[in-house]
Amino acid sequence: MKWIGMHPGQGSQEAGMGKELLENHKELLVDSFEDTLGWSLVDVINNADNEEIKKTNIAQPYIFAISYCYGLETIKNMGEPAALIGHSLGEYTALALSGYFKYADALKVIAVRGEEMQKAVENSNTGMSAVLTSDLKKTLEEINNLNSQDIEIWISNYNDASQIVVSGNKDDLEYIKLNPKSIGAKRIVPLEVAGAFHSKVVSSAKAAVEEVLNDIEINEGKIPVYTNFDGKQTNTGTIRNSLINQIDNSVLFYDEILNIEKDLNPDLWCHIGPGNVTAGMVRKSISSKEIKVINSLESLAS
Repeated sequence: MKWIGMHPGQGSQEAGMGKELLENHKELLVDSFEDTLGWSLVDVINNADNEEIKKTNIAQPYIFAISYCYGLETIKNMGEPAALIGHSLGEYTALALSGYFKYADALKVIAVRGEEMQKAVENSNTGMSAVLTSDLKKTLEEINNLNSQDIEIWISNYNDASQIVVSGNKDDLEYIKLNPKSIGAKRIVPLEVAGAFHSKVVSSAKAAVEEVLNDIEINEGKIPVYTNFDGKQTNTGTIRNSLINQIDNSVLFYDEILNIEKDLNPDLWCHIGPGNVTAGMVRKSISSKEIKVINSLESLAS
């Protein structure tokens, strides 16, 4: 069976996630994690509440580590996938599982990425909203029309055939929330995030991420990985540039789905990690395909 592994980004976390993995993945979740980042993931798993794990510096390494271990379990159970992808942060999970990065090196980059992105949005008075639409082309046209006026909206994520995520000043986001028809949308849902990620607001984070990426070894991956930056398959020559530019450019997850469908025509798409968000994106984009959610060892066995 030809299958695709998909890994979630920030927002998929929940308190206590991954506790079942501690016994079999102690080296990764305890020893390597603490050696690399200097704090205990076990304490977070056992004691942190949902509010605590919303913090970017905790959420991103936590989600990555848990998704990576579920990825290892899935590959052990199902064999290697035809390709891997990830949504924003989840791209690091895909790259590490493929072998482009060592696990500890990926943690180093993620720690810097999370800290710098958080610093960039602090006191920025910006946010993000999900836009649900039945006519994506019209919505994109209307956003361009607004941008030619006094309302500036940036497209942070192209998620699927009926959803994008936009960023902007909170006042401008409030305007489109109250007036969804202004961008041809059915509904606009504010997201609980610290600011306008994947927009020019976080461009200042790129230099620090580039510096740490230049300090780590990148190897040839053994599993193809498609990237958020251009929706295409990455390689050792383009990977650094893609990850640096992913920070302040749109996440082209919808393009990745369509390109993989065209290139590989897989039988099965698997969301691997907390939550189930990427499964929904595939379902709305290519509804004819089989989709599986693996967010626990029990779900892997089913």
